[in-house]
Formats: sequence, structure tokens, C-alpha cells
Amino acid sequence: MNEPKKNINHMVFNVRNLDEAVRFYTEVVGMKVVMRFDDRKMAFMSFGDKLGDIRLFETGATADADRQTDGFNHVAFEPDGGLPVLEQLHRRLIEKGAKIDRLEEHASGGHRSIYFFDPDGNRLEFYWESAQWRTESAEKIKVAFGDRKD
Repeated sequence: MNEPKKNINHMVFNVRNLDEAVRFYTEVVGMKVVMRFDDRKMAFMSFGDKLGDIRLFETGATADADRQTDGFNHVAFEPDGGLPVLEQLHRRLIEKGAKIDRLEEHASGGHRSIYFFDPDGNRLEFYWESAQWRTESAEKIKVAFGDRKD
């Protein structure tokens, strides 16, 4: 397997209070809220190029094991090459004995994830997005940022 180019797609932080964190990331850091899920206490914060450069999850808002402590949740790497490359990376994780957390499909198949851990217990994600999800995301970003001209 030729090593695919990878980009950081997003980072996730668990926060004590979603409203307080959103206020900080908008007023201090200068981000915008692109999506917010009050039922799951999540907000996707953007600098304008991605749906959620930083995603904020309120600690304890769901029973998910990764939502029970404050701080770093994970960083997501998006490899070039689509689903076939994601599947190759999954096989490599297994072959190399990486500790895999879980496989997950989000947004009705709009994106897929492989969550795994590094040797120090930091959670990482290999991530794929469909073309349709990218189009929907671009529209959400456009709405959040309006017709800004940089």
C-alpha cells in the first residue's frame, strides 16, 4: 500500500458546559457555530473552511464512554483515496496490532470512522466523507458565515 496523504479533518474536545465553550470559541477564538445538537449537547465550530474544525461535546451528555471525562476526545485524519483507502488503513491497523476502539457510520452513511488508540491512549480517527456530505457541509458553512468576502 502506498501511503496516502492525510489531512487533519477535525478535533474533538469534551467540555464541562457547552454554552460556555461555544461562547469562548466564538467570542475569543473567532469561530462560528455551523451545527449544534442540543439533544446530544454537541456543537461544530468552524473557521470557515470545514464543517467543524473543532467539535465540542459536553461531558456526560450521552452514555458514550468517550464522553465521560473533560478534555481531549480525539483528532480525525482524513486520507486521500476514499473508502478503499479507509478499508486498507483498517486492515493495516489490525495487522499492526493497533487497539481499535470502534468502527462507526455517521449521518446515514455520509461519513465513516475508524477510532483507534496510540500507545499512550490518545484516541485517533481515520475518517471518510461522501461527496453528498461534503456538499451538504459546504451549504451549512455558507449559511453560518453568510456572504463573507475574505
